Amino acid sequence: MNLRRETPFSELPYEEQKRLYEEQKRRGEAIYEAKIRHLIGPEDAQKWVKIDVLSGDYEIHENQSTAGIKLRERRPDAVIHTMRRHETYVGHWHSLRRITKGKVAQ
Repeated sequence: MNLRRETPFSELPYEEQKRLYEEQKRRGEAIYEAKIRHLIGPEDAQKWVKIDVLSGDYEIHENQSTAGIKLRERRPDAVIHTMRRHETYVGHWHSLRRITKGKVAQ
């Protein structure tokens, strides 16, 4: 599946937005499990993990924006999946654009 697209995300039909988000999430989780999880320790609790699902590159930082900026400096065309490391679990963070039935809220 190609996550790069010509049509802006907000102009895609709802079902296509949902499908693309699920694929991005699946890829992000797979990269996290394969490349990142074993590197994360208790000192990384509450840190943000930004993963480029196309290249596998990632950034870990206390600040969500900083993690994204550092990753975009290396990978300007990244398709980023965001996760937050907690003490007992890893949470997933949705895009700044929420998917809502029929439209994308900004």
